[in-house]
Amino acid sequence: MGPPSAAVRGFDIPRPELLTPFVGRDADLERMGALFRSKRLVTLWGPAGIGKTRLAVEYACRGTGESLFVDLSSARSLGTVCETVARALDVVLPDGRESDQAPLRLGRALAARGPLLLVLDNFERIASLAVETVGRWLVEAPEVRLLVCSRERLRLRGEGILELGPLSLPADAALAASEAGKLFLLKAQAEDDSFELTDENAPRIAELVQKLEGIPLAIELAAARLPLLGVDGLISRLGKRLDVLAGGFRDAEPRQATLRAALEWSWDLLTEEDQRALVECALFPGAFSLSSAEAVLSAKDVLGRLDSLREKSLLRVLGTGKLGLFECVRELAGEHSAEVDPGRGAEARHTEHFLALASGRHEQSPDDPLEPELRDNVVAALKRELDRLEQVPSRERRPPAGLAPERAVRALLAIEPALARRGPADLLLELLERTLHIAPDSPPALAAPLLAARGRAAQVRGRADEARARFDQGIELAKASGLFAIQAAIVTDLGVLHHEQRELSHARACYDLAMSLLADQKDRRAEGRLLANLGALLHDLRQYEVARERYQDALRVLGDAGVVRLQGIVQVNLGVLEQEQGDLSTALAHYEIGLRLLERTGDRRLEAIALGNLGTLQHERSQFASARSYHERALLALRTTGDVRSESLARGRLAMVLAALGQNAASRGLLAEAELAVTSGGDALAAAFVDLAWGAAELADAEALEARDPQGGRALLQHVRQRMERAHRASATGGPSPAELSDDVRIGLRILSAALGRLSAEAAEAPEELSADALVIAPSAGRYRPPGGEWEDLHQHPVLRRLLFALVEQRGARPGVGLSLDAIQRAVWPGERIQVDAAANRIYVAVSKLRRRGLRDFLRSQDDGYALDPNLEVQRFDGATPGANTSPTGGEP
Repeated sequence: MGPPSAAVRGFDIPRPELLTPFVGRDADLERMGALFRSKRLVTLWGPAGIGKTRLAVEYACRGTGESLFVDLSSARSLGTVCETVARALDVVLPDGRESDQAPLRLGRALAARGPLLLVLDNFERIASLAVETVGRWLVEAPEVRLLVCSRERLRLRGEGILELGPLSLPADAALAASEAGKLFLLKAQAEDDSFELTDENAPRIAELVQKLEGIPLAIELAAARLPLLGVDGLISRLGKRLDVLAGGFRDAEPRQATLRAALEWSWDLLTEEDQRALVECALFPGAFSLSSAEAVLSAKDVLGRLDSLREKSLLRVLGTGKLGLFECVRELAGEHSAEVDPGRGAEARHTEHFLALASGRHEQSPDDPLEPELRDNVVAALKRELDRLEQVPSRERRPPAGLAPERAVRALLAIEPALARRGPADLLLELLERTLHIAPDSPPALAAPLLAARGRAAQVRGRADEARARFDQGIELAKASGLFAIQAAIVTDLGVLHHEQRELSHARACYDLAMSLLADQKDRRAEGRLLANLGALLHDLRQYEVARERYQDALRVLGDAGVVRLQGIVQVNLGVLEQEQGDLSTALAHYEIGLRLLERTGDRRLEAIALGNLGTLQHERSQFASARSYHERALLALRTTGDVRSESLARGRLAMVLAALGQNAASRGLLAEAELAVTSGGDALAAAFVDLAWGAAELADAEALEARDPQGGRALLQHVRQRMERAHRASATGGPSPAELSDDVRIGLRILSAALGRLSAEAAEAPEELSADALVIAPSAGRYRPPGGEWEDLHQHPVLRRLLFALVEQRGARPGVGLSLDAIQRAVWPGERIQVDAAANRIYVAVSKLRRRGLRDFLRSQDDGYALDPNLEVQRFDGATPGANTSPTGGEP
């Protein structure tokens, strides 16, 4: 981007183009130069608004020789073309513009000018005259080079073609590094000099630029609307982009003043056959194949019509080998559909074709990949079919063949896994509800899976009671119909829901029942899924070795069955397990393998969860920039999935990293959003994690207050300790604590514990203030110092740590009152069912170990259980303990 090195001379110079900065297109300029080294005619070819004129002017400006610009937008005949070029050359045609000799005389006039770059803009209306004009001038003027800007190729021998595509789009949040992002920012700041790119608005601006598809005219017009609508307003209104992108510049050509005007110019150039074909192509919501076009388009020569639209820059060939339209072209074609196809015959063919394709796939494995083309087109067809069926009285919905509603159900079941993985979640929920309404009497083999799908959608949205009801309905229907494989699948779904709600005994019962139902089914995928869920259940019960074995069993079974997605989930779960055990290198390897597998399946929700786990791992390693990147990617991926819980956790994780980076305002903004979501959703464990994440923001504030307000800093540290204690506190009914039930909570505790250890002595209690006669407890009882003793490390002894923490909590709440065997059993081995005698024996062993570690004189056996001496002083300590590993690779298991 820079000032032109030479002036562009000629008639009707597009001076507004020279007043705007030139962004990107370096590769296109190089390609143009390379073409001109071997050819004298180069056609700059592309759709409306793509920036052909601006690029041609820039190329001419950067040249060292003479150049001449001619705008041919008003030319309609050979005579008007010759007259326009003659005026630019400042020559007179002696026989008039209509003379047969006019092109020849112009060729000779061009030859007399010597070396010259002749830029002919807007040639698409007169492309049929290319032989008589451009072809003749190339012969007559051997030193002239011609650069033609056109929406249609000339198809002359020796023609060099440079197809101009969109500006490069931002990847993830790298907005300013993309050509489209740079252009938008320049234009936005020109409209409002107070506009700034921030960490908060960058993702939404990137989303807007991506939706504008890198079309320069669309980007410029959107920037012009920014002061009025804002970024969110622009995004929400892009469903009617031709109306939104209408505020053009007064000094622009009328055909380029708005996006609609630019596209209507192209529409007017089409034949009736091409207009019909374009309207029919617009029915495809995304990419489409030649075979799909042949099933939907009405033309006898479909390939010929597609080629014609392609020649006129209205049809794109995508990198996948598929065809597609820009969204603005699709919208314009849709506006003309009623006049071109009043009977909606193409819509009927599209619906029939894609529902037939999908209904034959509904019994395939949910892990089988579904091409985006099929998914998107089935959604469009299914919406149309549901609209039709909803207009039919319910008694008439079942025709003699009995297939109409069932076809819709089969189609939805075929695409449900793909929609669940990539979203949008609201769309899936809408389709499920509408389909259940129009097909209440579907056969059990369809109705039961449909109920299960509705339950899973409710579960993702945090509606546990609704999900449970749908699963129960599906199970009863499958059971009554003898559909044992379907029953097993839905029982497993119910087990996952119980597991998520931390109703662990109910989850185990569901998994056991599902396994018995599958005994004779020989369904390796279902078996592998159950083993994976059993591993996760044992993992949450802190039975790490057995959980690892179940995970490995699941990987073997799923590997034999070739189920990539579930293998990815298990690899991520193994990563969580190893991270909890402190083996961060092995955890990293599992996360990376899991992420690669999940990326292959296109499951955005699970990809996001894997990215979040990688982010927490990097956070524990103090790699804050990397952690932030992972969490931002995770949050971006979750936006369309509707997974409220995972999105809230992602916000909390990112907030903790931002707090560590000193960006507390952004951290607190994310935490407020996460807190609102988990509070309204009633998710106690997610709320416990968000509560801990607030502690990270408080720690950052405490560190900032260390010098000027030590007392305020200590108060904040006390808040953090209280948050950590809440995470370890048993439920109101005496059930397991959040830390015992959630690996997210445990990771949050480890991060806070490490951060506390790194704070200066001024912000925490100084070591010299500790009493030699007190029991000194580090966060979560990970370390302690008995009275008159040395520091003990319990990080590798989770049973002893949980026991000591429970005893300290009991002493604080009810000094002198013993902690019963039943309460100890729930606190130390949550979720395990064990006989009374065995429980008493294992508790005695654990108590004996603590006594040998310096607590012999202070840990008493009483009639009501075990208790710490009520006269024992207990002090909390958050500083670094001697021999303690306060690096992020340490921490509690």
